Amino acid sequence: MEDILSLQSRVEELTTENEQLKQILAMGDTLCMERNLEKLLPMMMKEISSLLAADRSTLFLVDWERRELWTKFAEGLDNDRIRIGMKMGLVGLCVITKKIVNVAYAYDSPYFNREIDERTGFRTESVLCAPVFNQHQEIIGAVEFLNKRSGVFTKEDEEKVTQFADGLKACDCHLAANLDRTKDTVRAFRDDLKCARCALFLLNRKNGEIRSAFADAIEGWDILLNLNLGIAGLVALTAEEIIIPDVYQDDRFDRSVDEQTGYRTRCLLCVPLKTMSGEILGVIEVMNKKNGIFTTADMEHLKSLSSYLSMFLENAILFNEQTRQFRSVLEVLAASIDAKDSMTAGHSSRVAEFTVGIASELGFNEDDIDTLNVAALLHDYGKLGTDDHILKKPGRLTPDEYEHIKEHVVNTRNILNKMTFSRKYKAVPLLAARHHERLDGSGYAEGLTAAEIPFMSRIIAVADVFEALTAQRHYRGPLSVKEAFEILDQDIGTKFDGNVVRALKSYYKKNHA
Repeated sequence: MEDILSLQSRVEELTTENEQLKQILAMGDTLCMERNLEKLLPMMMKEISSLLAADRSTLFLVDWERRELWTKFAEGLDNDRIRIGMKMGLVGLCVITKKIVNVAYAYDSPYFNREIDERTGFRTESVLCAPVFNQHQEIIGAVEFLNKRSGVFTKEDEEKVTQFADGLKACDCHLAANLDRTKDTVRAFRDDLKCARCALFLLNRKNGEIRSAFADAIEGWDILLNLNLGIAGLVALTAEEIIIPDVYQDDRFDRSVDEQTGYRTRCLLCVPLKTMSGEILGVIEVMNKKNGIFTTADMEHLKSLSSYLSMFLENAILFNEQTRQFRSVLEVLAASIDAKDSMTAGHSSRVAEFTVGIASELGFNEDDIDTLNVAALLHDYGKLGTDDHILKKPGRLTPDEYEHIKEHVVNTRNILNKMTFSRKYKAVPLLAARHHERLDGSGYAEGLTAAEIPFMSRIIAVADVFEALTAQRHYRGPLSVKEAFEILDQDIGTKFDGNVVRALKSYYKKNHA
């Protein structure tokens, strides 16, 4: 009798799990049809809210400048955006502690902020919050679900919300993308389907090939396959899924990768990765299911899961295209400065090289180095408004001419302030405009002293002077590297930062000596 009851209980558990899986698969199908982030987030929030049987859901993002949380999406509030202090309420507690917050009755909690209920007329009962991190594991916000219809949120709900919050990295609220995140996603598919290995191939239709973006257990290998050979190429060409129970009994299977790696593929499931418009981005391939062969249910599951990966890849490709476009615009802007005077052509790019070199020697992170690179490339952009006669004058400048030259830093800041920079580059106009400030206050245009000068501007200042000293100018010939460093050394502590000068020496010795 106990065995029968135990079996009935297990059947009920499997039925429940099956229903949840159907809901998740349905969510994947829905999301597969949408790539616009502004439309996608509400869809995702409402879907997970429905899965949890919660009345409302909210996505809060952190505004670090104002030390506030603001609603990127708030179910039931239409376009009414809410801002609260970062340390206010249960969601604030979640962000500060970076931990799940699960409260059975909100009004019994000392952390609960009643202000939003009073403002919206909604009555909060149970609350479940989970922190949201970016790909660097930095806190960027939190998701909040209110009023579970069947009572209180459970441990199982906490697990679902944690997985959902982690999945928000894929749609990327900060619009950043990298291959590491793709690898994590593919590995999650592998584990979910209980198979031994997985691989992601990206399509290059122009070259008639697919290349491995990630191949499980063979890191460092660059697998390049002809589109007309093997299962992955066939799936990429036909956009049709393929299941093979025994690959060595199928003539379509290309054994060359097995021969190269020493791995023995047994069974295989391959699914195309498509954009919303149906364009093929690549394929995802899973191999050697641990408990048998792949089934049609596995294929449907992978198809739905792959919609997340397709979305992420499409966003990543778009992000990379936008990055390349941004870089090309920077190069054009820098070239337009060089066009003013052929003798100083290349000055901006060389200053950028030295700036990046100094920052690398000082241990700056990639984002800060990137910001410095942009600021250095554009540091003299205001010279577009400088009189050519004065710029190219072979002799000493008069006081009035020198004052005119000094205006270029103000012009640089005014011009760059009119450009729309992303949050990452918002400091560029300021950093570029202060590269002529000196520690003792003798610089221009603001006459700032040491503590007032951004450290990044100090780096550009040293790189700019070093490049100018060692290059040909209308009023003198180039100095030797030794002479240039002697001049910089003489002004350490008065005009230039000693740590920056020493970092430049170290970089130059490693790369130019």
